[in-house]
Amino acid sequence: MESQEQFTNTISYIATCLSMLCGGTTSLFATYGSSFSEILGFTQYETNMVASLGDYAHYMSAPLFGYLSSRIGPTRIIQTAGVLMFCGYLGLGYAFKHFDTPQEHASHYVASMSLLFALVGVGSKAAYMSSMATTASNFKHSRYSGIALGIPLSLYGLSTFVFSSVKAHWFERDSTPARYLVFMASASAVAHLLAACFVTLKDKSQLVIAGAARRRAQSAPRSTAEIKPAVVDKDSPPSSSEAIELTETRRRRMTTSVPHDDSAEVVTGNNVEETATIDNTSKRRMSLDAAHITPLTPLPPQPEAAAAVAREPPIFHRFRRDPAAWALLLGLICFSGPGLAFVNNCGTMVRAMSHKTALSEEQVGQYKDRIVATQSFFSFASRLAVGYLSDVWRTRLRLPRAGLLVLAALLMIYAQMTAARVTRLEDLYTLAILIGMSMGSVFTLAPTITSETWGANNFGICWGIITLGPAIGGHVCNLIFGFSWDEGLVRIASRMGPETAQDRVLCDNECFAPAFVTTVKIAYLGLFFFTAVLFMPRILAVWRFKRQA
Repeated sequence: MESQEQFTNTISYIATCLSMLCGGTTSLFATYGSSFSEILGFTQYETNMVASLGDYAHYMSAPLFGYLSSRIGPTRIIQTAGVLMFCGYLGLGYAFKHFDTPQEHASHYVASMSLLFALVGVGSKAAYMSSMATTASNFKHSRYSGIALGIPLSLYGLSTFVFSSVKAHWFERDSTPARYLVFMASASAVAHLLAACFVTLKDKSQLVIAGAARRRAQSAPRSTAEIKPAVVDKDSPPSSSEAIELTETRRRRMTTSVPHDDSAEVVTGNNVEETATIDNTSKRRMSLDAAHITPLTPLPPQPEAAAAVAREPPIFHRFRRDPAAWALLLGLICFSGPGLAFVNNCGTMVRAMSHKTALSEEQVGQYKDRIVATQSFFSFASRLAVGYLSDVWRTRLRLPRAGLLVLAALLMIYAQMTAARVTRLEDLYTLAILIGMSMGSVFTLAPTITSETWGANNFGICWGIITLGPAIGGHVCNLIFGFSWDEGLVRIASRMGPETAQDRVLCDNECFAPAFVTTVKIAYLGLFFFTAVLFMPRILAVWRFKRQA
């Protein structure tokens, strides 16, 4: 029985890993994002608007799927993820294959492509939240919860590497990304529907027990004063339920106290029965009179338990009033925004820096895929390494995991300073490595800290709220990049003169360097908030001590 349970848990864990591997494909936008301007005629600002709205849908849906994962279980959520990603990718592929680009309908195409990419983002987050909530619940009592969460998270980061490598090998010669997007639709649907067949919670009765507890809490009286005990009349006959209880008590008493002598039972059986009935009835009435209750009156709850339940607010209110939650949320806003600015626009940066080289169009596309794959691979490696390192950091060195958040924030600051000084195409490899390591580290540490701080049972809701941070930060920094790119294009065109054709105006690092000068300052704010997360427990302990004194 135990071996069968272990086998089921192992299969469930593999299923969550499969869902995560095929769910983290939103970063693939960088591999086909330049096609929005080349094929559909979008400006860079409009392209970044599509990416930003997709990120908004991706992260803003996290609280919803976190709540649903803790209420209805992971199976239906993963099935929903497969359907949403299939519809989104299939719609994008159809749009690239059949849409023309008349300028008067450009705004309609921006809205349509934003909606389709939003479906991909929502499906990706559904798979992420259900898989993470299941893993956090199944490994909540394990010493190695960090590595248990780190493996699915690392596969989520590896997803971009796997599918960008597939694109580079089999779809790079295509003139449009339509065929590749149809492949992504099919792969996402098959993988998630297959994973949904095997993913289970370790305690299958957990959702049933939680639902029953919520129903009891809603139907139970709010205080013991609301219970009005009924007094039993001594002269009234016993009720039917009491008569059944008396009969059962009499049978047990006769079985244990009367000697097994057939002759004695024949002579004295009636007397024994009458004596047992009288004694039991009198004792029953005395106990009922002393307690002033009837057999049908529910026992009042214990005062201590009732007071504890009454004092404890819902998790959302406790989470909202916790300064550490706000510090972690603001830290993710300021940290992930600069990182996502590179992740979503690295393909555009490759194309800008390729103008100074002699690479062909096919080579530029392959270079773009390799940059995306490099960022994804180092995100995968850092998630896996930091998952193990954080366990050692916490269990053996007795240090808070938030200390690693500070180190990751410092790495992000250095990456943004590097992005502002890019002069060669090869510099983008170094930038992809730095961004991948820092982003992978934080998105492994933050879920583990959330699970340990507010409980594995509340992980879905709490982490869903915190992941609103990347949506806000990514949107702001993507718009900063798009605005900087379009402004740089205007400056270059003005220097070349009005008679220069629009297709001859080529951007270089002048178009994106000012954007990263701004994101460096935002990354410094992320460092400040992560430092606050590190010292927040000690600050709160000192504050409570002074308040009590």
